[in-house]
Amino acid sequence: MAHEKLRFPPGACFLRNPFPMPTVTVQHAFAQALQHHQAGRLAEAEALYRQILAVDPQHAAALHYLGVVAHQSGRDDLAVPWIGRAIALAPGNFAAHYNLGEALHTAGQGDEAMKSFRRALELQPDQPQAQNNIGVILAGQGKPGEAIQAFLRALQLRPDFAIAHNNLGNALKDQGQRDEALAAYRRALHFKPDYVEAHSNLAIALAEEGRLEEAGAVFRHVLEIRPGDAEAHKNLGITLVEQGRLEEAIAEYRRALQIRPDYAEAHNTLGNALNEQWKLDEAIAELRRALALQPDHVEARNNLGFALKNNGQWAEGVAENRRALELQPDHAKVHSNLIYALHFLPDGR
Repeated sequence: MAHEKLRFPPGACFLRNPFPMPTVTVQHAFAQALQHHQAGRLAEAEALYRQILAVDPQHAAALHYLGVVAHQSGRDDLAVPWIGRAIALAPGNFAAHYNLGEALHTAGQGDEAMKSFRRALELQPDQPQAQNNIGVILAGQGKPGEAIQAFLRALQLRPDFAIAHNNLGNALKDQGQRDEALAAYRRALHFKPDYVEAHSNLAIALAEEGRLEEAGAVFRHVLEIRPGDAEAHKNLGITLVEQGRLEEAIAEYRRALQIRPDYAEAHNTLGNALNEQWKLDEAIAELRRALALQPDHVEARNNLGFALKNNGQWAEGVAENRRALELQPDHAKVHSNLIYALHFLPDGR
């Protein structure tokens, strides 16, 4: 699910710095740092923030945005304490609490992130981004009902919030409310027609409803918006397989792999389609490529076992099924395939 970021990417708005500058030199340096930061020149911005803090270690705004730079560059272990120090100096700064929540969430600390977003909302209750992000965390914790309420609160504050409509659709689908989910995705697209993630989610939901022609049309539209989208090619291929159009599906999988050769799931789906065409050597090769890229890919391992058995390699196929069950012991399809295969082994093991 998607967050809407408050951290100021190029061209975005951000809260005006509320902190007084101790000297003209520091004030000038901070203004330059913000210009670099907004322009995406993170290294230059970071260097200036650090220089400011060398002169004034209590400069809350420099600490805050130094933490934002760390988060944007994947260093949340530094982002969290730096933004935390800024909040200790200026506890009423909504943006700092919000950005701390972003860093904590990325660091996998969902409960702490939710506390930061809730504190941000205490300071500014009319901020839909924080409500949306609380919903994302709740959905990730397997609480779709609570997530739905958070997304609805975000949409009360901002009815045209496409990201929240899309996230609401995902949570509704998790609750089994498929018609409502489809409507939510369509609302997201009403407000943001080129929203690829919402198009993809709509297509997946349509395919799950058996509306394969509609799903395929949406995936093709995704590819018009973003021609190099390997996932859309792969998903279109899956839809074509469901319609029995194997040759077209295989072409889509190959296009996905031309764009992204290390795409394990596309190797898996291609291998499975080749297996259905009884092109067993090619199928086995593709499935082994998938597993070389992602050894814990349960479906690829199960599919490899099936292809090996089709190729008369029963013992090797059974071994792959057993490895799949080590990864996911409750996988019903793998159990079924294993039981079937054991009948063809000489000793039944």
